[in-house]
Amino acid sequence: MCLIGPKTLQTPSRDDLTSLHLQFHGNRVLQKVKRKEYKSTAVRWISLSIYILARSRTFETLIVDSVMVSSQSSMPSLKTRFGALALATAFLPLRSLAARIDSYDYIIVGAGTSGLLLANRLTEDANLNVAVIDPGADERNNTNVVNPLAWLGLSGTSVDWNYSSVPQEYIGGRILPYDAGKGIGGTSLINGMTYIRGDQAQFDSWEDLNPGSGWNWDTMLQYYKKAERFFPPSSWQEAVGALYEEEYHGSSGGIDVGFSPVLLNGSFYGDAKTAWANLGQSLDKDVNSGHTAGFDVWPQTLNPIDNTRCDSATAFYWPVQDRPNLTLINGTVSRILWKNYTGSTPEASGVEYVMPNGQSKTVKAAKEVILSAGALRTPLILELSGVGNPNILEELGIEAVVDLPGVGENMIDQPNMALSYSTNTTFPGYAPYATFVNATSLFGDGFKRVSDVTKLLLPHWARQISKETNRALNASAVEQLLRVQYDLIFEKDVTIAEILSTASGTGAFSAYWGTLPFSRGSVHLNSTDDINTPKINPRFMAIDFDMIVQIAIGRLAATFWNTPPISTSIETDLQQALSPDASWNQWKNFTDNTVISNAHPIGTAAMLPRKLGGVVDPQLRVYGTKNVRVVDASVIPLQISGHLTATLYAIAERAAAEFIAPARDAV
Repeated sequence: MCLIGPKTLQTPSRDDLTSLHLQFHGNRVLQKVKRKEYKSTAVRWISLSIYILARSRTFETLIVDSVMVSSQSSMPSLKTRFGALALATAFLPLRSLAARIDSYDYIIVGAGTSGLLLANRLTEDANLNVAVIDPGADERNNTNVVNPLAWLGLSGTSVDWNYSSVPQEYIGGRILPYDAGKGIGGTSLINGMTYIRGDQAQFDSWEDLNPGSGWNWDTMLQYYKKAERFFPPSSWQEAVGALYEEEYHGSSGGIDVGFSPVLLNGSFYGDAKTAWANLGQSLDKDVNSGHTAGFDVWPQTLNPIDNTRCDSATAFYWPVQDRPNLTLINGTVSRILWKNYTGSTPEASGVEYVMPNGQSKTVKAAKEVILSAGALRTPLILELSGVGNPNILEELGIEAVVDLPGVGENMIDQPNMALSYSTNTTFPGYAPYATFVNATSLFGDGFKRVSDVTKLLLPHWARQISKETNRALNASAVEQLLRVQYDLIFEKDVTIAEILSTASGTGAFSAYWGTLPFSRGSVHLNSTDDINTPKINPRFMAIDFDMIVQIAIGRLAATFWNTPPISTSIETDLQQALSPDASWNQWKNFTDNTVISNAHPIGTAAMLPRKLGGVVDPQLRVYGTKNVRVVDASVIPLQISGHLTATLYAIAERAAAEFIAPARDAV
């Protein structure tokens, strides 16, 4: 379970909530801060608390004006030769700044969402020594981390890697910010805490792509429940939409999952539910049941008793930090080291890492090296280690160890946008309301035509994606993956759109995105000297289907706010002229100018057959290596209609229970 940090926060009163930030998990429709090259949208508050998208040529410095959100000033940093910001010495001391011994059984690279759960499970065996290496700091005293209502204040701070995309060709050359958590706990420190798993058929498709692997909904449900300590809603929470079905939840896991103790009261829930029902979207009794379609109130990774965030560090590391067989090393891993592999399968002997003072050190792994650095970072470490596309490695001057062209490819992220309104009603509280929509509902009478045209274009899109990878991914392999996605959307009726509908103070807001885009991007090293400025290219809107979906979702979101009874509370459309019946060109221009990343990148070390561009096998072992695994979002082969946190915990639980533990016994 999550423990309370040194500074326990008081639950705010409902009267205080009108001055709080409106929360939504588009994850950074508020944007960023100290990036003059971003010629896109700025964000600011409307009324008391709502950020809106406003056209400008630069992102202005973020000013968080809520009395309950205290900005964490960036501390002076040391720059290593890999560009890592070494902040640990400026914060609370970590248990270890360097390796206590020169060899461990397992080295886990990354103290994030999956990595700390793995470390916890492996060190339950007192005979195993485990080291976790991460450059992040102890954030238990960071009130913006601990307070669930303050997470918007974390973007662009020392807890954020502050990545940037390359100019996006299909949306006017815009450079987009990319947040990723930097600290002991990783992105679970800075995300919106949304706990939504996805649709059953999406997880079953993993086994379709990896036959006999056991990667399916039934298996995942077992591990979702194992990781979770669920807090059932109170009667008053149920009255404002917090519903659940007991069979889908666990009660004794490490990660707290519950409903906010400051859920929105007043008329909003009833009005929103009725408006969505008028649009054909019924109430979903449990969005985590494997069925996401409909209107719901989602739970979060928080403790509802004291209203504190539950991240992977508070759940899985701090309670066991004194285990003698668990060491946390403060450093930035630069590469995997290899034993002499001439004529044999390459075997990792350990890793090289850079300490906060810039000194390079090595540490040995007797059994395995496990990469858990996230979808934007794991591929970079593989490339620095000689694992990847030989053409890319040669350009970087890196000797190829394993020819694996899928490394860094198959990146799938979701495009996030927002609509903002002022209201004639003051809404107190926090409103985590989402509506998931399938293609049948989204396209209505046009469903068959969209389905037929999409199916016809799959081979063309596959060739386009293959060309964008310089043929690193075979067009026929890409087409096979696109057909699986097509079947999910048009045959199995999974949801393809998420719309957050929320209000706070005298403002209302929708964040929305397509959950299953066909566009494929990549992440690769920029140079061998700087792992912290990768070439991130999501290629948003490269495939026309994604623009069609995004505009259809935007129109549906706008229609919702114009549908009784919720429409009676709306006063002004702050986007101007973006009515549901605005022209295609108006919606496209709005999309081009305001779309950002939803911060859900996956697939850059995909769990797929090697012939399909896979990087890891179903046991999450990197192809062509003896003892390197990946356990993070990069292994997820296809996007999900959910948020990644829940799934990352479940993946790590299965890896610890079924793959790594049996493997250690066999060595």
